[in-house]
Amino acid sequence: MERRNKAVEALRSMLPILLIAVALTGVMIGVYALLGKLTGKVLLGALLGTAAALLNFAVMTFSVVKAESAESPERGALQVRLNYVIRMLVLAAALIVALKTDLFDPVATVLPLCFTRIAIFISEIFRKKEAN
Repeated sequence: MERRNKAVEALRSMLPILLIAVALTGVMIGVYALLGKLTGKVLLGALLGTAAALLNFAVMTFSVVKAESAESPERGALQVRLNYVIRMLVLAAALIVALKTDLFDPVATVLPLCFTRIAIFISEIFRKKEAN
């Protein structure tokens, strides 16, 4: 039950970050539109990049929650490291697919991967303001 509560708490803390990342992707698509460069490839790239970034962040968060309840700290750390390797391989596969096929705009695919980091930063700013 405690692990479930931690997962719910993790999901609650992730939600603003996920929403900000999606909003940043929307801004990116808007910029493409304003520049007259919005195509189906851009939309597919944005979809792939955003899905990969959000899934990566969610899996990372839940793996850390799961690692907290591991048998030992060493085992928890090992689980997090193995999860990291798997997540990076999945991200690399998504990027390779985007670059090797002609279906996705590479820039529109890569930028959402950066948006998650920006979203974390923005979320922390608001969280610190609320704490004061």
